[in-house]
Amino acid sequence: MPIYYKCNMTLIEHIIAYIVCTIICTALLYVFYHLLLVSLILGAALAIYLERIYAASTVRKRQRNLRLQFRMFLESMSVACRSGSTEVQALNSALEDLKISYREDSDIVREISNIIRLYNYGNVKLRVLFNDFAERSDLEDVRSFAAIYEVIEGKSDRIGDILTETSDIIGEKIEIEQEIETVISSAKSETNMMLILPVIIVVAMSAMGGELMSALFTTSTGHLAATASLALFAVSYIMATKVSNINV
Repeated sequence: MPIYYKCNMTLIEHIIAYIVCTIICTALLYVFYHLLLVSLILGAALAIYLERIYAASTVRKRQRNLRLQFRMFLESMSVACRSGSTEVQALNSALEDLKISYREDSDIVREISNIIRLYNYGNVKLRVLFNDFAERSDLEDVRSFAAIYEVIEGKSDRIGDILTETSDIIGEKIEIEQEIETVISSAKSETNMMLILPVIIVVAMSAMGGELMSALFTTSTGHLAATASLALFAVSYIMATKVSNINV
């Protein structure tokens, strides 16, 4: 089963992402330097860092999707428990509900199928399986549920209420994150435009020609100015990315 806090991209996917990043970096550097070989070498070097950023973003995206799927799992299981089903029956009922909403190869369907299989045929206790899922997911909500379930397994008939409360808490956190995302969305758009604008200006001025742009591309002073501009560009991008990455 996958470890969700680690990148699960294949080697081919890493190579494709690196090539795309190299092309983007080379094109951007060429706009400022007009030196193809230098732009290609620096672009290939910078692409290593950008590819890692992209790989990390795929991990965060997968974890966000898994948390949404886990919330639906808790809702389905709580409904089954409150209707009188045992925990194992509720698991099977939740799995059938999940298969309606998600594909067979989705993370939550695979996880719950694996839990049911190991419980039925491997005689592994549910608390052990939930704890294993929590460790591999590295999600606070799943960890909290696994810890609570470990305490109450076989000792409480309030499992349905506990599942509902956990689902409500996850839902509230997701709603808060969505509200924050809505508030900062306009600022993020403005930031992206400010990051793109210098490139557009340089391209436009290069197309018009003139001694100013010629000095930028052919003199050491011009190259230093371009390097300083790109450094500021990179710092702005990193700061904008970190500031907009908010977790609740």
